Amino acid sequence: MFDASKLKIPTKQTPRLDAIFAILLLCATLSTALCVYQATRWNGVQAVDFGNSSKLRTESIRSSTLANTEIIVDVDTYLAWVNAVSSGDEQAARFLEDRFRPEFVPAFETWKAEGNTSNPVPPGTPFSLPEYQLAAQQESILLEEAAAEAFEQGKDANQNGDLYIANTVLFAIVLFFCGVYMKWESPNVRTGMLIVTTAIFGFAVFLMVSLLLKVGFI
Repeated sequence: MFDASKLKIPTKQTPRLDAIFAILLLCATLSTALCVYQATRWNGVQAVDFGNSSKLRTESIRSSTLANTEIIVDVDTYLAWVNAVSSGDEQAARFLEDRFRPEFVPAFETWKAEGNTSNPVPPGTPFSLPEYQLAAQQESILLEEAAAEAFEQGKDANQNGDLYIANTVLFAIVLFFCGVYMKWESPNVRTGMLIVTTAIFGFAVFLMVSLLLKVGFI
């Protein structure tokens, strides 16, 4: 015999809750896809920035090595000049002066002007003067600064990607609740789940929009 008491009559709230959960499910799915896309793009930016940083640092080391080589050449020729002047060999001194590197000449001339006839070798060395500037050394410094800047940009890109990934966790929770709410027949339980799901979704959207406004869309 049919027992009418076992017949479950849907409440008026059920269709409305189903519609709201369906909208949340759709929005959370689209938001998750957007966050994953942005995280992937930022990871690509991170890889490019770290690659540029490594390349610039390698070039900086190359320029620094060149500068050190030029310093050794300048020091050797300078010491040879000092020995020639100290021994009174003016011909050898002039020979060496004619072969000084162009970058060494300004500092050498400034330093040499401090001497006199009785003391042709002034105190100190030309290498401590501000006129002694090496293009390779300056280039090495600039490249190192550029490498550090690119590395920091890579770190920022990595952080942005991590924030987007963290946001997908919140949207995943929303998707989970949207998928399991039907297991509870009680309208009160469903309503409570809807409130919690909506709050999490709102917070996740707020974080996502804030991040988009802060770092931009790529």
